[in-house]
Amino acid sequence: MDFIDHILSDIPLFRHCRDEEIGRLRGAGRIVNVQRGKIFDPGRDNSLGVVITGLFEMEAPGRGEVVCMAPGSFFGDIPFTQNRHRGQVRALVDSSLFVFEVKSVYRFFLNSYKAMRGYLRTVGAMGFELSSVAKKYGGRAARIITVFGRTEASGKSLLSSFLGLCCAREGKTIILDVSYTGDSVFNIFERKITTAVSQKDEEDLAADLFIDERIESVDDNLSLMNIAFGSRVRVNPEILSPILFALSREYRFIVIDLSGRDDELRDRVFELSDVIFPIVTSPKERRALYPLLDSGLRDGQRVLYTLNAFHARSTRSFEGGIILEDLGVTKKAPAHETLKELTGGENAAEFMEFIRGRKRGMVLETRLADSVAYAGFLAAYQRAGRKVDLLYSSGMSYCLAALYALMEDDESFLKAVESFFSEERINAMLGITFPDEFIIKSAGAARHARELAGSARIEMLRSLPTAMLADERGEGVRVFSTGGLAECMAASFMLHPVCESVGIAGGLYHSGFPRRRVRPEELLRTDVDEVLSVSVRNRGRLRFRDRRVLKFYDRYLDHCSLLLPEGRPGGITSKNIVIEIDESEYNLKKILELSDELSNKLLKEHGL
Repeated sequence: MDFIDHILSDIPLFRHCRDEEIGRLRGAGRIVNVQRGKIFDPGRDNSLGVVITGLFEMEAPGRGEVVCMAPGSFFGDIPFTQNRHRGQVRALVDSSLFVFEVKSVYRFFLNSYKAMRGYLRTVGAMGFELSSVAKKYGGRAARIITVFGRTEASGKSLLSSFLGLCCAREGKTIILDVSYTGDSVFNIFERKITTAVSQKDEEDLAADLFIDERIESVDDNLSLMNIAFGSRVRVNPEILSPILFALSREYRFIVIDLSGRDDELRDRVFELSDVIFPIVTSPKERRALYPLLDSGLRDGQRVLYTLNAFHARSTRSFEGGIILEDLGVTKKAPAHETLKELTGGENAAEFMEFIRGRKRGMVLETRLADSVAYAGFLAAYQRAGRKVDLLYSSGMSYCLAALYALMEDDESFLKAVESFFSEERINAMLGITFPDEFIIKSAGAARHARELAGSARIEMLRSLPTAMLADERGEGVRVFSTGGLAECMAASFMLHPVCESVGIAGGLYHSGFPRRRVRPEELLRTDVDEVLSVSVRNRGRLRFRDRRVLKFYDRYLDHCSLLLPEGRPGGITSKNIVIEIDESEYNLKKILELSDELSNKLLKEHGL
């Protein structure tokens, strides 16, 4: 990521975007050099300008004041809003801009559905007045629900139909058939199967007429659309984002019926999904799905494994998943009528709680040793009976999030924190090797993480502890919402390049700190409804008291602490909470007591 990419990814409009999306944005614009005293007019080309180098001045709209703009400032036409700055800007020194034609930004969002969702939530939170087009999409974002089955006759289409009917009780719903063969949802609802999208011209995918022609209505709140069923050619995965873009105007829930016959199409659907229900016919079958999901899910998707009771009649429990009860579909009555009668039952309520419920996300800012102050807040939060659906963090902060999600109550949580973050344990985790590629091995951290987390998987925990990790091979960062909790904890403890990376899902990963840290805005692209940002501010830098802790490691933390952000916490969130401490010694017990006391007050102040 060069300095232009860094600036683009740091402005509020695009702070939620992934590295590959920033790369596509970079390709959609151009650099404009402006000499000192020269004028640039953004209104002439309906463009959005971002200051890259130098300094500009412009007249503030409606105020007659002159505003200076440094690198990272933006002006001009803000896409999807009524905000337009038609005035000219003048370079105070030799400067450069990165300029987008607004049409190119619209095309980018057309092909990046989650980036569009995050952008609309961002500009709304920033107070911009949304355009008439944005208001159609802006409201409450559509939730993308995927039912995935690898085997024939697993009950995939039946579950898709059942969930579609359940969702239709809550709001407008559409089911997309993205399976090439097998039973179609059109057959279940006794509707004529329309021509697959793959057999049509892809240039006007988001056009109203094209979409309307492809939709088959079941009733006022439920519709069907054929994407791939019966197609003789492979579907181009890139058509999915424009289709979701268009459907999100009208539909609250979009259910996708997906098979595993096309790897590229499957991966694209996974990428665009919010919730995934992998359906299996036996508990053992679930294990075969782990490598696929761990490598394919990179954006915080929630997963709920579903066991079809029709095939596993003797199974009474399914830990970490949900059982789809025998729906009793027979040839005596139309399948959709039988399914509709069950939408008010307990099994339907279990599924809908996972789909529909208002979701709260909590972001723990990436910190070093002083991240232990989060423990007091999380313990107080748990004692207050508050719920969090998704925890998002990285670095040492993630280890706190993981332990919180793993433990049943605040006492066991604090006990685990004292074990993992004791000076004695930290020293034991710092296994030294001959300095070739790295100095500190990951085996010690991995061993202790396994002692606490065992074989627990992230997606099976009540509060989903999602981890942002960096790829050692330079392929950027990704968000893990499935996989072994212990492996993600160990990788989060590793500071590159001093520490060895951890092997996860076929790659090598580390904390990414200090170069990469989590941002609250990144949750705006997900289906989380409310984002709570929690950060720690320590006036000093915690230093270990125990001489057994490796001095080199302590000094390296001292160096890294210089790169920690200070000042007020950033982020466009529902609430920002700052835990302020003033400690220089790593006295774990004292910090836990202090942060617990402070957190009780903070919870009351913020109405939590």
